[in-house]
Order: sequence, then C-alpha cells, then structure tokens
Amino acid sequence: MAKVSHDAGAVRARIVYWGISGCGKTANLRAAFSRLRPDHRGEIREEESRLDPTVTYEVLPISLGEIGGMSTQIEMIAVPGASGQAPMRKQLLDQVDGVVMVVDGTASIEDNRASLEELREALAAYGRRLDTMPVVLQYNKRDIADPYAMDDLHRKIDIGDAPVFEAVAIEGTGVLQTLSTVSKRVIRALREEGVGASPSAAPAAPRPQPASARSSVDRMEEAILNEGTHAEAKAFGSAGQDPPTLMDRPIPRLGGEIERPEGARLGGNLSIVSVGEASRVGARSVRLPLVVGDGEGGTSTLVLTLQLDTLIEEDSS
Repeated sequence: MAKVSHDAGAVRARIVYWGISGCGKTANLRAAFSRLRPDHRGEIREEESRLDPTVTYEVLPISLGEIGGMSTQIEMIAVPGASGQAPMRKQLLDQVDGVVMVVDGTASIEDNRASLEELREALAAYGRRLDTMPVVLQYNKRDIADPYAMDDLHRKIDIGDAPVFEAVAIEGTGVLQTLSTVSKRVIRALREEGVGASPSAAPAAPRPQPASARSSVDRMEEAILNEGTHAEAKAFGSAGQDPPTLMDRPIPRLGGEIERPEGARLGGNLSIVSVGEASRVGARSVRLPLVVGDGEGGTSTLVLTLQLDTLIEEDSS
C-alpha cells in the first residue's frame, strides 16, 4: 500500500503498468513524461531489482500536489515483460495501489490472457484481488490492430467493470486519459482507507481549496479536455474528449432491451455502468467500449460498433 510519512506530511502511491513484453508500458511512461509539465513530474529513472541487480525497470514520479493536507506523489512503474522476469514482476506488486493492464492489440488473445492470469496469481500471493483495487484496462496499438480481433479480445478479457481505454501510446493517444482515471481511483481508494490521516488527529471539516491548490490530477484532466490533438477527440466531440468524466458516473438507464453479451449471466433491467473512449474504425464506423450492469450487481463488458451511413447521397453531377 501507499507509503506514508506523517513527519514529512507526504504520501507516495504506486501504480504498476502491467502487460506482455512490447505491449507499450514504457511508451506510456515516456508519453506521460512528454505531456506533463516539468513541475508536475520528475525524470524517468531506472531502478535495479532487489532480486537481480542486472535487471532494471523504469519509474516516473508524478507530483499530485497537496491532497488532504499531505504532499502526494504517484509513481508510474513499467514492469519488465520478459518471460524469465516473473519473480521481478511479482516483487513490484508489493504494496501496489493501482494497476493499468496494458493489452497489446496486435498480440494473441492467449498471450494477453496469460499475462492477466499471472497478474491475478501474483496479487493473490500478497492476499489481494484485482477486482478489489483500482484498475484500468488499456487496449494499446489500436491504430495497427485488426478491429475485429480487438472486439474478440475485449469479449474474452475478463476484468470486471474496470474502465476501458484504447490507446496509441507511442503517439500519446489515450495515455493521459488512462493515467488520470487510474490516479483518481487510487486517490479515492486511499481516502476511503484513511491513508494520510494522522492516527491521533480528529477528522477535519472539509474546506474549499483555492484554484492554486488544486492537485495535478485536476490539471491532468484539464490537459485532456484542452489538448484537442487526438484524432478521436476531433471525430467524436465530447465522447472522445472527456472519457474520465463519463467513467466516473453511471449513465441513466436506457429504455427498451439491451441484448445480453454472449455467455453473460445478467438479469433484466440492464443499464450502462461506464463508457470507454470512442475510436474510429475505417472511414464510417465508431467503436465504443461499454460496461453493462443489471439490477442485481452483475456486470459484463462489450464493445458497441456503430456504422455511420449518409441518408442522402450527394449529387455528383
């Protein structure tokens, strides 16, 4: 869990980027580094493994400012993906506060699912479960992935109701959206656990913060809203520009019937729980990841694909 120093008034949380070798974990760190202001992040550094000093992993520290009276920092950690480095990956999950599961859209379903299963087993060794901690699912390399294979992959990756984003990490697309969402979920979880509060201090009444005291989580979100350089933001308006906002609140129940995903055991009265990031598929199609839930607490993930056709053909004469 997060490291807390009450004497220094500081909290340091850890977010691990997990996935197979070459899926884009390090690309996420480098893209975040290039897009965050220097006063909000440190330098990317290489750390030696405690198990094998010849093997290193990369860390990017990010300052979130003062949250709840404590100076708060998050470390983005890209785990090594080589097959022989499983013990090191497991070691990096010690005291982890949040996970980004980076799925390689060009790799096989079996390889991605094996990586996810390794993550679950490694967490279980610490007495923790993936579905009880802040986690975000990122489908990377969507620009070169087969869209039909991506749809099939999404149906077969079982990660509960985690927020879903599509990304092209080497271009920075989807990176800040993923980081902002997982950061907010980590901070929310730490608040619920009382991390950072002095053991002897009585709960303080909340007080409004001036604009200058806003955390970097808010500023990261502003950067996402104002960036306007992503292809999906231009193509899909608010659905592409503000996925974290959509992810943070349930969408009102839909009228009519929603077709149940194949293999899902859901009751009636389905509603959309969360919405991922819209992406273009070809010239006239849009894909939108959804998490659908029923009135009994069951959830299932699916991808909605919309075909955009013109109703009136333009006169070419």
